[in-house]
Amino acid sequence: MDNATQHSLPGLIRKVLGSPHSEQVIKTQIIQLASQNLHVPEVTTALLEVLPQTRDKETRDKLLFFLSSLNTSRFTELSAFFDALLHVFQQEKDRDVRTALLYRLQEGLHQDSRLAGFFITLSADTQLSEQEQLAVQDALSTLPAVTEDIALAALEKNRYAPTVLQQQALSLAEKCPSWGAAIVTALQSYLDVKNDSAIRIRVLKRLADAKMLDTAYAPLLIRVLRTDNDPYMRTHALTALQRIRSWNGDIVAQVYWSATKDSDEHIRQQALLLQKEMPELSNELLIQLAETLASDRSEGVRITVLELLKPLMRLPEIRNAVAASFSAHPGVFDDEEFNQLVDMLAPYAGRDASISALLLNGIKEINNTAQRKKVLSLLIGRLKTEQVLAPLLQLFVKERDEQLREILFNQVKALSVARHPELVDIFCAELTEPGSPFRVSCAGTLAGVAELYPQIVPALEDVLLYDTERELVRLCLDGYLRPGVTQRFDVLLSVVRNEMIDSLSRQKALDALLKLTLDASQQDALTDALAGIKPNTLKTS
Repeated sequence: MDNATQHSLPGLIRKVLGSPHSEQVIKTQIIQLASQNLHVPEVTTALLEVLPQTRDKETRDKLLFFLSSLNTSRFTELSAFFDALLHVFQQEKDRDVRTALLYRLQEGLHQDSRLAGFFITLSADTQLSEQEQLAVQDALSTLPAVTEDIALAALEKNRYAPTVLQQQALSLAEKCPSWGAAIVTALQSYLDVKNDSAIRIRVLKRLADAKMLDTAYAPLLIRVLRTDNDPYMRTHALTALQRIRSWNGDIVAQVYWSATKDSDEHIRQQALLLQKEMPELSNELLIQLAETLASDRSEGVRITVLELLKPLMRLPEIRNAVAASFSAHPGVFDDEEFNQLVDMLAPYAGRDASISALLLNGIKEINNTAQRKKVLSLLIGRLKTEQVLAPLLQLFVKERDEQLREILFNQVKALSVARHPELVDIFCAELTEPGSPFRVSCAGTLAGVAELYPQIVPALEDVLLYDTERELVRLCLDGYLRPGVTQRFDVLLSVVRNEMIDSLSRQKALDALLKLTLDASQQDALTDALAGIKPNTLKTS
């Protein structure tokens, strides 16, 4: 071929192979001509450029076979060569061609670092054929070196993949010469109880042997110990838990729980031995244990923790932590847990103001009536009412159980309203509630200070207008007639007309009416009212 033809060959390749109208014979001749002139600059470049553009399968397969068979030294830019192959692979539907491409790309793993990521991504593709999967696995098994980035990518891509792909990712990660914190973190998802037990055991063994487990793995291991039905898996989890470098409260609680609650005798013995070898627990660790009382919902764990903490309640920081956990979420404890916790705190109720306050605060969030009653009975009589009046009143307003309301009311009814004006609104609300059993008591208290608090008078008037119970009306009338209280005509007239109450109260109301300055309509109303009363019942002079 002369020089002119050689120089025009790249352009000819682009024109003929890139055109959908060129005849097949001509395309074949151009490929053959290119194979004879690989020494010509840009020939391989032109072939790579037209490869993705070639639409007819026969030409593309010939061109692909030809390019794949070339030594990579023929290409001025290897990245362009692999880019072309990757592009064809993404577009190709023929399984055999795709498989052949994978094996060719495998040969370039040591030449282009991007290809490792390509095979890792592809390994998570569940749509591959069996031959394609074998090609991908073969490629990953022959990686010249597995860096941390490659291992991480494989683990992340296959964290939710089928078991066979997860095993492949683990095999790849195990080729990484050193496991840093990132890989250890990425392996956590492989310990999920939903995954195959063989994978989880494999991960646990690798991490435990390498002494790379830390407290970040504790929740996963604890979940296995509490929920996995396989004793063999729980045994490995307990062994792995033992290898964690520094323990926290959750781990200690789990060891105690496994020693007493696990259904497998071997695991109980293993945990008991571990418990005996455990160094003396620091106060910080014990406080962490106390904090788990409110957050841990696993069956039996709270009782285990409470039994562990019971001998240590003499320490203020421990009992305060227990009380704080109760106060934070008091409604999460079942009766057994609740009774043991309250019994542990009982000796300190009244003696320790912070414990008492936390217990009182917790009552508001307890839905179980019996539990509320137990805490309240524990505190009543041990506390100075004045010091805890605000939370007691909050409990009284919120409480629905009549027995508990009575206990709370009896605790505050004897207090001076003058010294504790916050009682006025509470007593007024009870006085105006027809169903309240505390109305008479509230009426007696409020009547004595009716002129001091403006909200009392409307409450007294409500009773005088609508009630017929003698003692209740009498007490309210006494308060209503105190100096300094402005009386209303209609209220006093209602008492005068009320034939269900005692005559003395009606007479007092009439006397007060007669002292008022009445207009003509009021005088007429009073005359009509008196006309309807039996003679000599009330005196007008």
